[in-house]
Amino acid sequence: LLLLLLSICIVINQMSVISNSIASSSTTNGGSGSARNISQYDDADAIIRRSYHQSYGHILPCEDNPSWMKGRETSNIAKNCILKTRDYIISENVTVPWWFQTLLRDITGRGGGVYAPWHHFDTTKPLNFCTIDKVATSEWRKVFCELNKADCVNTTKGSCGRKKCTWKTLQAMPEEAPWAVFVRDPLERLLSGFLDKCFNSFTRLRQGHCAPNVVFNPREGLKNDKHTSYPNLLDSIEGEGKDKLMFEAYVDVMPLKWNSHFVPQALHCDLYRNIAKFHFVGVMGKDFYFDLDRMANQFGGQLPEVLNSSFRYMDQVKNENHNNTGNIVGNHAKHASEKVKRFYTARTVRKALEYLSIDYVTLGLRVPDWAKEMLNNDSM
Repeated sequence: LLLLLLSICIVINQMSVISNSIASSSTTNGGSGSARNISQYDDADAIIRRSYHQSYGHILPCEDNPSWMKGRETSNIAKNCILKTRDYIISENVTVPWWFQTLLRDITGRGGGVYAPWHHFDTTKPLNFCTIDKVATSEWRKVFCELNKADCVNTTKGSCGRKKCTWKTLQAMPEEAPWAVFVRDPLERLLSGFLDKCFNSFTRLRQGHCAPNVVFNPREGLKNDKHTSYPNLLDSIEGEGKDKLMFEAYVDVMPLKWNSHFVPQALHCDLYRNIAKFHFVGVMGKDFYFDLDRMANQFGGQLPEVLNSSFRYMDQVKNENHNNTGNIVGNHAKHASEKVKRFYTARTVRKALEYLSIDYVTLGLRVPDWAKEMLNNDSM
């Protein structure tokens, strides 16, 4: 079954490349396969536009729901909206890329994670916060646990657990509480997820987030017709360029089963439709510390002190540090921004831009220069 699925993916990928090449040729003079055609195909913005049109562009509009900004109803509203698109594509047999079909299947299915309540933190300070996997989630948990610390003193509700911590206040939230979110460069986030969930074999086994597990983490091992176990796909890769080959193998197979750590950010908290309604939007990039400072100044109260306790941003702002490479305090950060050229190739950049095109189109993010340079050098 695995070999069949992989074969299908390879065939579909080859067909996609051929059709896209033909489409690129037909839009240029003579379709002669000139350097201009190659450049157009490799242009990052063109890849994003083409992929978005073929996939996310089919997402149906939903009526604006006045309950959206009331916090805890947000996830259900967002899920019902995307279910409408999933059912439409199935019933009308709409032609979309195979990976988009599996994405809609996985994020709306049981255990999809994207619409789970842990993507929404709140506090009566007041503030609603959309947290996205691989955008400093571990630190944001600490922030909201601290902001809600008083809720867990002598509580009898049991909502604070052993750690006496709650990311959601146990008190009534004001209906008009503002919303905030941090987003991240999609290519960097994808690599960070891979480094955190897939690169280490022990972590793959323990957490099970490097999906599809049947490929990357087979507990009993897949067997061939001689009942001999196939090796784990990532562990079986050896030789020069191993890091790039491992990441490329993951990016190729990943959409067979989407894990929420790799799902586009725009699908979390209904961002693709409603990011303009957020009162604060920050970016976890080179100006991350300065965006934290901006957030602290905007919302005030305890927030500056609590944010500084987790992120140590005040000294970074004071020293004009525009070179963020992850949390300088904890051990969880993967410093993906420093490692992109070690793991990415032009081929994986193209694939990732296709899968994550909605983030660039709807969240106002720009493709990093290193990715554009990688594509340009590959097309020469």
